[in-house]
Amino acid sequence: MDFAKLAPASAEALELRRDLHIHPELSGKEERTANLVAAWLEKLGIKVMRAPAPGRSLIGVLDTGRAGKRLALRADMDALPIRENACNLKREKGFLSANEGVAHMCGHDFHTVGLLETAGRLAAMKDSLSGTVIFCFESGEEMGLGDDVRALLAEQGGADAVFSIHVQADYPVGSVVILDGSCTAGCETFHIDVKGKSSHGATPHLGLDPLNCAAQILITTNSIISRRVNSREAAVITPCQIHGGSTWNRIPDDCFMEGSTRFFDKQIGRDLHAMLDQTVAGVAAACGCEAKASWRNLTLPVVNAPELTQLARESARAVGIDLIAGQPWMASETYARFSEICPTFMAFTGCANAETGCGAPQHSDRFEADERVLAVNAALTVEFVKRFLA
Repeated sequence: MDFAKLAPASAEALELRRDLHIHPELSGKEERTANLVAAWLEKLGIKVMRAPAPGRSLIGVLDTGRAGKRLALRADMDALPIRENACNLKREKGFLSANEGVAHMCGHDFHTVGLLETAGRLAAMKDSLSGTVIFCFESGEEMGLGDDVRALLAEQGGADAVFSIHVQADYPVGSVVILDGSCTAGCETFHIDVKGKSSHGATPHLGLDPLNCAAQILITTNSIISRRVNSREAAVITPCQIHGGSTWNRIPDDCFMEGSTRFFDKQIGRDLHAMLDQTVAGVAAACGCEAKASWRNLTLPVVNAPELTQLARESARAVGIDLIAGQPWMASETYARFSEICPTFMAFTGCANAETGCGAPQHSDRFEADERVLAVNAALTVEFVKRFLA
């Protein structure tokens, strides 16, 4: 796209984005971030409502004073438990997280400030709008939290639709991917406890080896996807950690593993849950052990409503953002839970720049986004708001 034709993000927004990047906060602990967000909104004359402690989510309500539709805009605020690398893919970064072991490696600092920049632009044109805009700042997305922001929205009467943006390192800055239907995967996390019987490493026949059982569960899990799920369906089961034992010559009594399932179809998600339960029980029985899977943090796919998808495409064309082809993201989003309130939409805005080394994947310690994506996000959101409320 031609950035010369796009209004740049304000100096205040750029400064705040860098401040949030230097001072990231983990899920559910975004106290400083929430305070800065609230202060920004209140300075614009936007009414702020905060979740009860210990919640950190908040919303801001811009009421134009004229009857009309209600549109919610959502951004997440939390960072990740990652030690940031001083370099991106090509060179040293200009500034780094000052909070050791915590960093904005998914772009949520851009989401937060992009929505604040949008709030400033919409507040300035309030007299030309009708209806209500509700700015939703969500705490704890990375840990599956954030229900407090949806509770706040519901308390304010809900909305007719919710709009959101996620920056994406897969695509170049100045572009946007707008997908029909599912754009992110559903997710459910599992914890598998395996119980056996300890013995000396020299006499495994006197025990029941939970590590061997867990290893067989892990390997057998792969056959669920390859042999029991239709190959036309996108689905993943990924064990990501396994722990057991305390020394080199003793088989432990127990061990555990954790991971997640990912899916775009709700029924596939239910099937993966049932088939993994079956696999865990069957393999454990064959090994003479006991094992059980427990489940948490079910998040369904984000599904773009057709009427909002079309409006987003029209908005992108109107402000000159490059509409490009893309793929649904196998990552998951608590944003999907907004669909319990009203229709939802999420766009992916590119933040990569090969010349400056921006383009490492999200959750990589080398992740860095081109700051011009702030202007892209604000322009797309403002145009969408204008068209939706018209």
